[in-house]
Amino acid sequence: MKHELKKTLVLLPLVAALAACGGGGGDSSPVDTTRSADGAGAGTGQPATDGDTKDTPATPAKPAVEELFHLSPRDTTARYLLLGTSLQSTGALETLEQQPTGGVVAMNAHTLTGPDLSVADIAGDETFAQGRWAKGTALAAGSISTLGGARNAAYHYVVHLAATHLPAGGTLRCDAGTFTRPTVISNPSAPALGVATGSAALSFNDAGAVVDVSLTATAGHRTGTVSTTGRTIAPGASAITGNFFNQGDGMMLTLGDSGNGKFRIIAAYEVTAGGDAAYRGIATFLCAR
Repeated sequence: MKHELKKTLVLLPLVAALAACGGGGGDSSPVDTTRSADGAGAGTGQPATDGDTKDTPATPAKPAVEELFHLSPRDTTARYLLLGTSLQSTGALETLEQQPTGGVVAMNAHTLTGPDLSVADIAGDETFAQGRWAKGTALAAGSISTLGGARNAAYHYVVHLAATHLPAGGTLRCDAGTFTRPTVISNPSAPALGVATGSAALSFNDAGAVVDVSLTATAGHRTGTVSTTGRTIAPGASAITGNFFNQGDGMMLTLGDSGNGKFRIIAAYEVTAGGDAAYRGIATFLCAR
């Protein structure tokens, strides 16, 4: 239903996390999320300058989602991915709390709370939800941190329906992508926030999905690109490229089920921009015939 708040607590079998830090069950009390005119959460502020007095322009604003995420319809398993400065956590989504704006504030035991919390870069529909925790008190993988103070304190997330049944063949066309603003994880003189762009392609064969993904992060005068071609993703699985799990350039790729023969490529990534500043973010690409 359009514009209807859903707060759902559903228990699903726990799937082991692919990263060292996974999520357990959890819930928190409802809180309000707000967004400023540029689509970022209230109190997020503007990106830092890079010594040349030029800020990186903001990612184009997106409206609040019209449909909140449905936690596992059609007997499809829901999953989450949470990406921080030194954290990548993924697993089965057991519990979810989503605000009317579409911002997710709880995934299993990972939570964002506080009277002034802010969820930025909100996007989604009934098959996925995406955003960035920009301000508030974050509990992630058992560690508590305060967001909105330190330049690199942020968490990027996506929740989605796992694609466990794939076509035997064919090629889909992917859209221009939906991105969280990449956040710096190194170099105190680099801008705190950047802008991401990218492209993707998706086809299928007997082994699963075959994806091409290219992502570019721009922050001030710094630019960096990470890409992969012909990467195979088995049904319900993920693929790692480069040195992503060791905090180096690379991606973690998986596929979401968007219903009606549509699929969503999901990419958590790290990229070095300008040779001296590492950025992290999440990109998704909706692919259809």
